Amino acid sequence: MSRYMWLGLVLAGQAVLAQPGPTFVVAPGGDDAGPGTSARPFASLTRARDAVRALRAAEPDRRIPVHVALRPGWYTLSEPLALTAADSGTATSPTIWGASSRQSTVVSGGRRLTGWTVANGRWTLQLPADQPEFTMLFVNSQPRYRPRLPREGYYTIASELPATPANADRGDDRFTFRPGELDPNWRNLGDVEVLAFNEWNMARLRIAEVDAANNAVTFTGPTTHTSYWAKLRSGYRYLVENVAEALSEQGQWYLDRPTRTLTYIPMPGETPDQTVVVAPALDQLLTIDADVTAGPPVEHVHFDGLTFAHSNWYTPDVGHHTPQAESNLLAAVEIRGGQRLRFYNCSFVHLSTYALNLAEGCRENTIERCVFSDLGAGGIKIGTTYIPADERQHSGWTTIRDCTISHGGRFHPAGIGVWIAHSPNNIIEHNDIYDFYYTGISVGWTWGYGPSLAVHNRIADNRVRLIGQRVLSDMGGIYTLGRSLGSVIEHNLFADIDAFSYGGWGIYFDEGTTDIVARNNLVYRTKTGGFHQHYGMNNQFSNNILAFAQVGQLQRTRVEEHHQFTIENCLIYYANSQATHGNWAEPNRYTLRNNLWWDATGDPVRPGGMDWDAWQATGEDAGSIVADPLFADPERGDFTLPANSPAFDVGFVPFPLEGWGRRDGGGAWALREMPSAFPIPAPPGPPEPIAINLEDGVVGVRPAGFQVYEDANVTTATCRITDEQPASGTRCLKLTDAPGQAQPWNPHCVLTPGFTDGPLEGSFALRLGPGAQFMHEWRDTTVNPYRTLVSLTINDGQVRAGDRELGTVPANEWLRVRITGAAGREQDGTWALEITTPDGRRQAWTDLQGNPDFRRLEWFGFTSHATEATEIWLDNIAVGPVEEA
Repeated sequence: MSRYMWLGLVLAGQAVLAQPGPTFVVAPGGDDAGPGTSARPFASLTRARDAVRALRAAEPDRRIPVHVALRPGWYTLSEPLALTAADSGTATSPTIWGASSRQSTVVSGGRRLTGWTVANGRWTLQLPADQPEFTMLFVNSQPRYRPRLPREGYYTIASELPATPANADRGDDRFTFRPGELDPNWRNLGDVEVLAFNEWNMARLRIAEVDAANNAVTFTGPTTHTSYWAKLRSGYRYLVENVAEALSEQGQWYLDRPTRTLTYIPMPGETPDQTVVVAPALDQLLTIDADVTAGPPVEHVHFDGLTFAHSNWYTPDVGHHTPQAESNLLAAVEIRGGQRLRFYNCSFVHLSTYALNLAEGCRENTIERCVFSDLGAGGIKIGTTYIPADERQHSGWTTIRDCTISHGGRFHPAGIGVWIAHSPNNIIEHNDIYDFYYTGISVGWTWGYGPSLAVHNRIADNRVRLIGQRVLSDMGGIYTLGRSLGSVIEHNLFADIDAFSYGGWGIYFDEGTTDIVARNNLVYRTKTGGFHQHYGMNNQFSNNILAFAQVGQLQRTRVEEHHQFTIENCLIYYANSQATHGNWAEPNRYTLRNNLWWDATGDPVRPGGMDWDAWQATGEDAGSIVADPLFADPERGDFTLPANSPAFDVGFVPFPLEGWGRRDGGGAWALREMPSAFPIPAPPGPPEPIAINLEDGVVGVRPAGFQVYEDANVTTATCRITDEQPASGTRCLKLTDAPGQAQPWNPHCVLTPGFTDGPLEGSFALRLGPGAQFMHEWRDTTVNPYRTLVSLTINDGQVRAGDRELGTVPANEWLRVRITGAAGREQDGTWALEITTPDGRRQAWTDLQGNPDFRRLEWFGFTSHATEATEIWLDNIAVGPVEEA
């Protein structure tokens, strides 16, 4: 066959080439000494690339397409395939890298491992000298993990410790653990990693030292910041990975680095001669690189039908921690200065980080009918985390269409399906995004109202499901940041979104989201809400269906001076939940109108915590109604409306309850079930009584089990464990206040009990220093306007319940405080207080009045409200149901 044979490549379902062109054939086992014909194909991709470059250089006008045809098989890369502007084509004569048939054509950055020794149910292998270290292993096209502890569930940090002096201004680098969880005698202790979970990310920390006497661990490097979201806090979860002594489960493996011995425990039925074991070796498989400020881009290069697999990533010596979305991770396919590139019918699988990164200077690229699955982090990254001064470096104008993006976060759980940072004019449509532990789609990278390039983005017709899975928090089906002028979120399905603690929204407008439109979306089975706006301006949320959020259907957080959003023509349907959640104060700062609300349990609808008439009297929800929309079968996800639905009375316009996700039927194999990469916490069960005596705490650190809030700029105002004058034992809790704090309610600390029904009792020992201003409350949510049952203040010894003065108590004496009340629908909003002094004197008050709509004890908090130096001590804190006699 002639070197200039015609290759009938089919791209995006149709032949796009109008004329034949030269073809360079590549085949596993080919001959790189040959000319690259079908009779004597190249063996390596780099030799084929060099032949293309030589041809392009000889034909500078580039008027004919050039093909690189990869025969079916496995191409093991010794280095990334690197393309530059020398490899470019033109619009009518692209350079095409494609599979020559529909059979599997794999471009691999891994090495197949063979030559195993089998003994005692384990396989062992001495790694070749040229095999780099790795943290992921792929066996028969499935991920395999290193041994972890505990074998089920998670450990939790016993208490936080101040960072070592070297890292005090950088982040946290140590904590205390419970006896037996970490062992200083583990083999290769420096290779053991602690996976510490924060709110919306996870740190991989390498052990420097384990102090068994004090149950303290120190790491080789800190987390990435000193803010609360990067702290190693008491009660936060962690796992211990790569423990040689824990190797015991089928499918686990361990690499002894000093001896370079790999041990694998096979799954049932696996034998060395019939099992493909691949260790990744290359961090990148394909790089496309051009500095568009100094020369031309790499453009008009197409990829069709190729599988990119087995990229590597190894934990740095100082560990790894990213503030959000694993944004600093590179990808298996790294592109800088790539323009008018096309990926069709490609697969990106078994990768240790992100799959594809379109960084600086990437424009007008298309990713269509591709599969991204089994991803160490996420799928596709577009744009930069900064705004380049030179507009030629701005990235965007990307189309991602009819792709399947699944099973992400397998090693870095904060990876995202599609991540758009500072990048405009992208179209993300008709994609299936499935099984991630953080967010499905993220758009924007400005926290607040500063400059943003994330404008005019269209997110439409996507199906985003199984997000969060109670592994991370503060996330959503789609998450947005910053100014978003012209951006539209339209006709998407967001479902089954759950968070570990707070968060887990369907559509989440985070900090500064502005001028964005969300319409005709179906959002159901979320945790904290179908919609949440933290803060932003002039956002439009219209004609959406929201159903079955666990906490509240709509959430607003920050009150601002400007108009924040409009919610109209929406159908809001729920059961055993609340209509709204968060802060709905000052209604004139937002607009709700022409909506339909319905509580399927038959309970009254109470937006903003108000009766319906009182809510509408604020001016909100004009034209809205409370009525059953008559969905066909909402519990099973069928939200079809009959012709007589009252939804039409509020102006709701039906939209197709189909057409989401990938349209060609391809990629279904990537939506198969896959074992979880991290323990999935069980759904919350009935809350347990809380009893805290602080005896196991470390002096000078924040208390375990509490959420602690302090002013980062006033280091003398704290909530810490102390050994000063405890009520009993050797430890107690001390709130130290100081002037100069931004908020008078800091410092404060909070327990989140979660009791919902029946009589409750809370008690604690309290000692007040001179001038102390103390507050203790029971609230039903953590965000205003919360409903408060108990509000107890003691200022300069004067005791008040709300505005009612009750009496006085002495300073510098331990008092015993006991409070009784109730949660749930049957309670009447009353509570009782009893204070006993050390000499046995008892003061008691009954029929104290709280909010009769109090339903759930979510916030059991202690606050120092002073604006000068004062001290408060607490000990023996307990809260729980009142036991029946």
